[in-house]
Amino acid sequence: MREFTGIDISKKTFDIYFEQNGQGTHVCFNQNKQDYKRFINLIGKERICIMEATGNYHVKLSRFLYENKLKVLVENPLKIKRFLQMRLQRNKTDKADSKMIYEYGKMVFIEKEIVGWKPDSNEIAELKQYDTVRQQFTKQLTALTNTQEAMGQLSDLQEQVDGALKLMIKHLKDALNQLDMQMQQIVETHHKDSYKLLTSIPGVGPKTATMMICLTDGFRKFDAKRVKPFISYIGMSPRTYESGTSVKGAGHITKVGNGRLRTLLYLCSWTAKRVNPQCAELHKRLFEKGKPEKVIKVAIAHKLVRQMFGVIKSGSSFSTVRA
Repeated sequence: MREFTGIDISKKTFDIYFEQNGQGTHVCFNQNKQDYKRFINLIGKERICIMEATGNYHVKLSRFLYENKLKVLVENPLKIKRFLQMRLQRNKTDKADSKMIYEYGKMVFIEKEIVGWKPDSNEIAELKQYDTVRQQFTKQLTALTNTQEAMGQLSDLQEQVDGALKLMIKHLKDALNQLDMQMQQIVETHHKDSYKLLTSIPGVGPKTATMMICLTDGFRKFDAKRVKPFISYIGMSPRTYESGTSVKGAGHITKVGNGRLRTLLYLCSWTAKRVNPQCAELHKRLFEKGKPEKVIKVAIAHKLVRQMFGVIKSGSSFSTVRA
């Protein structure tokens, strides 16, 4: 029978909860290697450790446990949150959360096949660092651009204010270009063949190819048999909203996952419907059925994902592959 340990991670500490002989145990440890060892000595190496993906706080502990041959599950925080809501948990403490994470693991994974967490390869870890900073800079650039546009409506805008905004916007654009170049260089160095295959698909550009390699760990975490799990992972699975005979809401995608890749795929669909024969055919067929443009774009994005997995599986460029 599977035994679990629930772990609630914070910046400096982590709380654990497990049960033995019907008795629950809660302990709080510090985030350091000495306490990591104490933790393993306490629970043993047979228990399955389950925690949330909390920014970067979970990475050190997860890697340490993995290197010491323990099975680790790192779950989407939204799944844990929904479970807590389902159980009507009222208390919000680290102790209570670690117990609830334990309960989540016991209920969800007691018989389900478990795919343990594995650390990213070094180059993928580097890519994710660049991408994290890139996302923050992009948000700042959007905010500054909006501010510049709003301030531009003033008839007496001060020259120094306008100059400061322009300077900051220029610095951010230059930084983003540098980050993009570095990310592309890493991909071309370590995943040259995959990058070449992905960009052979009409409509798939360098940024999309780079993000696909980054999120799939060079297609090691998601292979050709796991296209649907990947689509779910990036939040592009369809969600139906119906109840009985009277409630029939508009369908949506889940949007639980990597928002940047969804945006890139959606933008790619605009080009793909013109230059990608299979996507153009799909666009025409759905358009003739009267489907909304947004629905068609999502369908094309799905098609592009399948094409990308297709060329990786075959090892052949797009011209010889049909997805």
